[in-house]
Amino acid sequence: MTVPTRSRAASQPRSSAPTEAPSPSTGSPSRRGTAPNPNGRRSPAAQRAYARRAERTGTARGTRGKATAARLGLQNWPRSRATFVIVLMALMLCGVATSLWLSTQAIADSYRLDQLKERNAQLAERAEQLRREVGRLQSPSSLAERAEALGMVPGGNPARLVVKEDGSITVVGEPVEAAKPRTATGLGADGTGEAP
Repeated sequence: MTVPTRSRAASQPRSSAPTEAPSPSTGSPSRRGTAPNPNGRRSPAAQRAYARRAERTGTARGTRGKATAARLGLQNWPRSRATFVIVLMALMLCGVATSLWLSTQAIADSYRLDQLKERNAQLAERAEQLRREVGRLQSPSSLAERAEALGMVPGGNPARLVVKEDGSITVVGEPVEAAKPRTATGLGADGTGEAP
């Protein structure tokens, strides 16, 4: 008759050789070669070192976990196709509205530019007319006509005063009173045959 495996394992004597306790972080026996305490407890210094190590790995894992969660949150946004389609439609509507507004502004600016060009052409034509008018009014014939209309007469050849080195003054020429010119019929301005 055979003995069940459980009872056979229970009947085997336990070895009294001390075994190394696995370290909590790696699950393998301690690598330093130091045997743990016979009662299975760690020294206070080892406990503090393991606590510090656990704190460091916990903080690193927490930071890594937050970064991974943030990265996954960005990857999963938007979470549904409907939200994605709505966002795309809103962006397209904004783009269409902006392009319509810009095209309307461009058309209005082109009309304004045409009006300003037309106004500029009118002003340039007016400036050219004023230049021609000024040139006509500055001509000698026009000046003579206006002077005659004001009652002025030509001065003729006037006498000149010459001052010599000793301070004496000599009159050169005969001073003659200016007379009105004869009209085309040979009469003076008063209707007589000679000028007054």
